[in-house]
Formats: sequence, C-alpha cells, structure tokens
Amino acid sequence: MAKALSELILDHLVPWERLPWPLDLETIFGRRAPLTIEIGFGDGAFLLDQAAKRPEEDFLAIELAWGQVDRLLPRLERAGLGNVRLINGDAALVLERMIESGSVARFVINHPDPWPKERHHHRRLIQAELLTELARALEPDGMVEIATDHADYAAWIGERLEARTDLISDLEATEVGELPDRLVTRYQMKARQVGIGNHFFVWRKVGPTAAPVQPERFEDMPNVAFRGEVDMTRLLADFQPSSVHERHRNVDLVINFVRAFRQVDQAQWLVEALVKEGRFHQQVGLSVLGLEPGRCTVKASSIGYPRPTQGLKRAVWHLARLVQARCPSLEVDTSTVGPLED
Repeated sequence: MAKALSELILDHLVPWERLPWPLDLETIFGRRAPLTIEIGFGDGAFLLDQAAKRPEEDFLAIELAWGQVDRLLPRLERAGLGNVRLINGDAALVLERMIESGSVARFVINHPDPWPKERHHHRRLIQAELLTELARALEPDGMVEIATDHADYAAWIGERLEARTDLISDLEATEVGELPDRLVTRYQMKARQVGIGNHFFVWRKVGPTAAPVQPERFEDMPNVAFRGEVDMTRLLADFQPSSVHERHRNVDLVINFVRAFRQVDQAQWLVEALVKEGRFHQQVGLSVLGLEPGRCTVKASSIGYPRPTQGLKRAVWHLARLVQARCPSLEVDTSTVGPLED
C-alpha cells in the first residue's frame, strides 16, 4: 500500500524549522558518511541516480519549490533509498545558517536558472557570496560541480570561480563540455537535441577549513505579562495591518502584522504576523490572552512552530506596546523582551 503524503514527509523531509542550527546531519541520516548536497534538484533524476550508485554516501537535496518536492517524495519511496533527505527551503539560508563548516564532500548544482536579462543578473544563484558559503562548508579537497547549457551564464560562472583562491579547477580547464559516466539529465538532452552545448565545472576546495558555524542560542519563548483590567472583547476589534522595519546585528528585520482574530468562546486574540530576518522568514501567530481577571499575557503561540529569534522577540515587544497603548492602565508584571519604553 502506498504511503500517505504525511508519512513520506516524516520519512524523507528534514523539519529544519524545528531543529537546532547547524543541523546535526549524523543524527538526521543515522550514520556518519560522506555528504553530497544538491541545490535545486529539478525532476530528481540526477539525485536518484547518484544516490543509487553511491549507497555508502548520504545525499541532502535542497529545493525551494514545494511542487518539485511533492513530486519527488513518492519516487524516492519507490526507489527504496535510505541515504537521501530533502529540505524544502531557500538554499542560501540553509548554507549560511544550517550547514557546518568542513562537513560536505561535494556540492552539485545542475542547470540553475540563467536569468538571461542583464537587469536580472543579481538573481542568479551563482554569486561570489554563494561560492564563499560553498567553500566554507566543503571539507578539504571537497568538490563543487556545476552544469549549465547557457553560454553567457557559463562565462559568468567561470569568471567568479577563477576569482577564487579557495577553489581551483579539478580539470585541465575552467570548464569542459562533457563529463564521462555522468547521467545525461533532461535539460542536457534537450540542449543536445537543438545543438546547444553543455558546460561543466568541477572545482576543488583548497586551503584550511573555515571557522565553525556558531550555533543558535535561544532564550525562552518571548512573552509579556500585564496586570490590570482589560476588555478582551474589544481590545483589537479595530486592528489595522502595520509594518515595522528595524536593523539588528547587521540583519534587516521586518515585522508585518497582518490581521487579528478573536476566539469568541475565550478571552483571547490571535494576531497573524510575518517576521523577516534577512533570508529567514517566519509566519507566526501571536496570542493575547486574558488568563484571569486583572491579568493578560502577550506571547508567541505554537502555530507555525515559531523559533524564538530576535525577530520574534521584537514582534512580541511591538504587539505588547500596542496592547498597552490601548489600555494605558496596564502595568508590566514580567517581560522577557525588555522594558516596553523606547
């Protein structure tokens, strides 16, 4: 009997939103083995081929589009491959925050979007910043393999690789048009059929291993408790969407308060918020609870598995300020987000 999607997710998808960073990949895979990370796995053919041919290695595949993940999960199950895990998320965020330095044997990037128009070049995946993260995460002599069938993008990639001192070509040239014994992907076949050449880059890590990624250090879930009377039925009845823009530790922080809902059978409001901290985004619920007469609390709800980051802390701070502004008689009893004064 075929497994339900929920079972496939539990078996093959890494719940990175709920795990400590950097990720403990040895625990995730249940063993210590050479690790390949594929960024943007497309139809998954290359990933499945490699994982089947190299059972002694582990494969972590990162894909932003849920549709691609959804289509691959049943194929992965049918293939019976226990050495593959998937991450549905932004590769740049995963590399920057979740992958330990010197832990990756190989990176594979097959046919990233070339964004051919010059005004869109800043959207290209292969940038100096990404290559820096790849080199940091690679073990000594680890490899980066990149394939494209777009000549202009190949020139762009070559220029950025040649500017590196921590990566060198493992081939006799910056790039080659063929790699022996490599699966011909759907994109490569389509290019061949119309006479377009492919470009392959195989570059190796040189130099020392970078400093380890600093583990995230979280406090308890942020909350503010108030003393004083408050009419919970009307507290946020005229709520209006709003945004807050701040900068914290060189990271741009944006908090969008989207809408508020009142739970009619309880003294509770739930505020939907989108918290953006650089590349990391959280869509969360913030609760305003009337716990007992003369007391109320502002805190993060469990909806969305919130991470108690600085952004979430500031979101609770701003919502608590709004609550106090609407009920000036409220006094702060306890706060894990600091004083509510400016």
